[in-house]
Amino acid sequence: MSKLNKIFHTANMQLSLYRFSLPFQHPLNFKGHHLTVREGLWLVGHQADGQCLIGEICPLPGFSNETLEQCQQYLLGALQTASNLQEINIHHFPLLSSVHFALFCLQQQTPWHKAENSDLVNLTSVPLLQGDHLEILLRYQQLTYPALIKLKVGRFTVKEEVNVLKKLIELNPKIRFRLDANQQWTEQQYTQFLTLVDSQYIDYIEEPTASLTSNINISKQFNVSIALDESLLIIDSIPIHNCIKALIIKPTLIGCPERVKELLKHAQQQQLSVSVSASFESPVAIHQLQHLAMKWQQQYNVKVSLGLDTLHAFADKPSDIITKLENLLIPPYLNSSMQVTCLWKS
Repeated sequence: MSKLNKIFHTANMQLSLYRFSLPFQHPLNFKGHHLTVREGLWLVGHQADGQCLIGEICPLPGFSNETLEQCQQYLLGALQTASNLQEINIHHFPLLSSVHFALFCLQQQTPWHKAENSDLVNLTSVPLLQGDHLEILLRYQQLTYPALIKLKVGRFTVKEEVNVLKKLIELNPKIRFRLDANQQWTEQQYTQFLTLVDSQYIDYIEEPTASLTSNINISKQFNVSIALDESLLIIDSIPIHNCIKALIIKPTLIGCPERVKELLKHAQQQQLSVSVSASFESPVAIHQLQHLAMKWQQQYNVKVSLGLDTLHAFADKPSDIITKLENLLIPPYLNSSMQVTCLWKS
């Protein structure tokens, strides 16, 4: 019996599929993909008591193996043959990681509303800074000078980015950086960067170049720590080196729950920290990632931080998006300015 079949029968739910489009405040570039909106799917389970469960399918162009169109085609095919769901198996489509994540959230009945603040008290939430350099400095000041930030690098020249780090250090001499290059540096650029910055301010650097071997060798040379992110999507066995400090777990990109468990167990065994991170999903998936992070920290006894500070990139406030979604899902259906289209309903 397929996962979709189990959800449909054991939860006694009616299913519907929505496609959504959320505009960004400003266009964002994801490895050459210039996006003005974030598009995805919501697979909604309507329970008999009127409550709804949601699984979000939101592959990220430039990072996900699958496309949104592939996911939509697969789910429409599955839903349209709902009377014979046992013949449909997600394992026939191993690359649809975002579909795996959505089905997992439906199976686990993962809440899609904001987690209570008291539940998040033991998790460190790391704010994300990106954009041009003036935007970065302004946002840092608006955040009232946090001691730990995540900063996107690899977008401008090395000297320009070092300049920004130095200006942030001037604003707060106690600042520490989690830098994320998304493999955009060459080996020469990474080496140049490390020669120009004081490593005492660096907590770790995520994926400096596209070569894991080079990242390890250069980092060891300069005595800085790195975190694995994109590498976790392509390597089976995680190398063990002192310079590897953290794993960046992005459940919506990894998809397979078994793989997430493997990564958490490895972090536990090697005493690595874990960052449960977002890929610019909607508030629905962000809230689910919060709940999962809390659960995993308790279950695996690993130090978990949240890399979920992406909602500020959207034009609408997260609370407004959730309210509009609730109005859309709960009868009577209200008109919504959010771009949501119902593709299928049982």
